[in-house]
Amino acid sequence: GAGTMLSTLIRGFAGATDGRFYRVSPSFVDSALPPGASVIPRPTFAAWLRAGPLVLVNTPNTIWALIAVCMFECVPYDLSRTGPAASAPLSAAFFAARLPLWLGVWLGYTLWWHATLHWFGFAERPFVAAREYRPGRVAHNLVWSVSGVVIWTGFENVFAYLWATGRLAYVDETAWSSRRGALHFCAALLLVPLWRDVHFFFAHRMLHFNALYAQVHSLHHRNTDVEPFSGLCMHPVEHLYYFACALPSLLLLTTPFALLWNGVHLLLSPGASHSGFEDHWQADAYHYFHHRYVSCNYAGTNAGFLDVWFGSFVDTLKPTDQKGCKPRPDAKATLTRPPSLEFAAYLALSAGCVLAWAVAASDVAAGAHAAAPRLASHLAVLAGFGPVAAASAVTGITRSGGGAPRGGPLKTGLLLAFWAPPF
Repeated sequence: GAGTMLSTLIRGFAGATDGRFYRVSPSFVDSALPPGASVIPRPTFAAWLRAGPLVLVNTPNTIWALIAVCMFECVPYDLSRTGPAASAPLSAAFFAARLPLWLGVWLGYTLWWHATLHWFGFAERPFVAAREYRPGRVAHNLVWSVSGVVIWTGFENVFAYLWATGRLAYVDETAWSSRRGALHFCAALLLVPLWRDVHFFFAHRMLHFNALYAQVHSLHHRNTDVEPFSGLCMHPVEHLYYFACALPSLLLLTTPFALLWNGVHLLLSPGASHSGFEDHWQADAYHYFHHRYVSCNYAGTNAGFLDVWFGSFVDTLKPTDQKGCKPRPDAKATLTRPPSLEFAAYLALSAGCVLAWAVAASDVAAGAHAAAPRLASHLAVLAGFGPVAAASAVTGITRSGGGAPRGGPLKTGLLLAFWAPPF
């Protein structure tokens, strides 16, 4: 009856098990086995489709969606012609208003996970039982994560500028009571998590191509064992492609809520999926296997069928780890070592690709010169594809081993951009 259904919803709120959030494992876990040794059921496309309409029911999306709605209602965008968003695509006033908000939401949520699991012992089944807690590693993860929050605020500023200046149409955010507004709002709530599933697999898989992995994604994989702050710990170039999930708000007529909801999902969901524990309401052994073995499980847990399709699905620990995962070196996850010349060179080159666009866009917004469509297109290509070309060039010059294609530095670099070891 209705009472039973309500009880089920309450006891399973946001993915809880019998009303419990900690010291409970996913249903497939055999607690008699070491953490990670249970076999994950083979995900299917049909199961993903069936779960689609219920994506906000008794899943972690419930919490994230509530946070997004509260932010949208309590701290709405100022899209007036005189507001900070209308002044420039990268505005100091906009950052002053929005960056503290995003930092507070992200830090509060991720710190909760970090504190409850790694300080207060709310969970009992770590994937690595003998892990060493290193404050230096946490500081490393915090610094690179904060850079991601800053970059996301830049994405948000660009969209808000386009809306406020009339360059990009949107569904009026005040139209909650209209049928059209309600339809767009509900569509965004339901479709953003599903789109995130698909985008994450392909963006993530791209970052495992050799040159991009070497120059970009390897920073995220410095965490051979994971903790919540490692979730958003990425190279700035990886943040660019990760946040490109906001693309539908550029191509489709949507409400600004769709962008904000996308941002909340992008910033908050990595925290718990990188918890390092098996027994809590958002435990993610699926992604832990990716950090353990690198060349597998590129999708998020919900879209694991994509790994099945592309031959990269791993459902349990390797035999050598079945009795318990041993710690692995993660000495590179530190701020005390100076960056290598290779790392600094690539960071400078990729930053130059994006800054060229940023400077030109700011000049146009300030009226310093008129917009030139051809130049704008060239700068957009430079910002979007320049970091890939730079990764190819730097990798081709500095590396030429591991069974990779060989040739001159340019040929080697171009081939390495699309070469990766077999799964």
